Amino acid sequence: MKEAVLFAPGDMRIVEVDKPTPGPGEVLVQIKAVGICASDIHWLLDGRIGETIMTKPLILGHEFAGIIAEVGAGVTNVKPGDRVAVEPAVPCFKCDMCAEGEINICRNIKFCGTPPTDGALREYMVWQARLVEHIPDSVSLEEAAMLEPLAVGVYAVELAEPLQGKSVGVLGAGAIGLSILQAAKVAGCGRTLVTDLISERLALAKKLGADVTFDAHDAELGSSVKELTGGRGLDVVFEASGENDAMQQAIEMVRPGGVVVIGGIPYDDRINISASIARRKALNIRLLRRSKDTLKRSIDLLRDKKVDVASYVTHKYPLDQVVEAFETARTRKDGALRVVVEI
Repeated sequence: MKEAVLFAPGDMRIVEVDKPTPGPGEVLVQIKAVGICASDIHWLLDGRIGETIMTKPLILGHEFAGIIAEVGAGVTNVKPGDRVAVEPAVPCFKCDMCAEGEINICRNIKFCGTPPTDGALREYMVWQARLVEHIPDSVSLEEAAMLEPLAVGVYAVELAEPLQGKSVGVLGAGAIGLSILQAAKVAGCGRTLVTDLISERLALAKKLGADVTFDAHDAELGSSVKELTGGRGLDVVFEASGENDAMQQAIEMVRPGGVVVIGGIPYDDRINISASIARRKALNIRLLRRSKDTLKRSIDLLRDKKVDVASYVTHKYPLDQVVEAFETARTRKDGALRVVVEI
């Protein structure tokens, strides 16, 4: 079978290997669609994210869906031929954090496409059966690959709930930001504001329910927020761009006593905000760590047509053109939002 292997920063190649076999409690997934996330691009360019460093060849890809090809002994929740979405995080289910239900911050967690755990940019992969979920016939495999960012967005909103009637800002209109926007609308939020630097993304945000959108560098953004909120400030602001300018904007836009949820991954691994503003406003600042038990809920939202993730997918490439796919995602060529590798 074929797999795309990152041997070193900037050096990704297609190689041929033997197809794996699932063991007890495992399934063999025939991968059909893999989304390229900003974190994948970090790995490609730098071979690291923060303190986590790539020390051996790595297969990227954690947004994916496929078809069950084989099941190992004892597997009863799925069978060959089933179409599935996959939870990319593997908690140990044994540590104190897992015992408290905080599986997203498991002390021994492994994550697909993050050292030392290989990801989904390959034709087949073995995964734990308990971490795959059936998808309904109405959901395409490309949409199912977008369930991972949707699940992150749903969890981000959970961190800020209750949102009923509250004004919400989303800074960054990538797949995570748009997922937050849609999850916030489902949660019954009030007026929504979205910022980004790419006009195509702002147009999509409007289509998906944003009441107002702004270029993130608009000099009038601060005064516009005051006008929109009667001088009060936004109740909740989600930062989903990974830019320190946006993190500073978030604490400036939010009202005193408001909530800021930081979800972006800063390129330099530093978060810089004005402590005096955050302190004076007595802000509740929360850090988003992936998702937590929100994959099933995300599937239900998609099944019930309460959210749209198909519109995230702007470009598609076959596995043999994975390097070109990453370049399109990196440069955001032609308004690229989510590039999907079809296998």
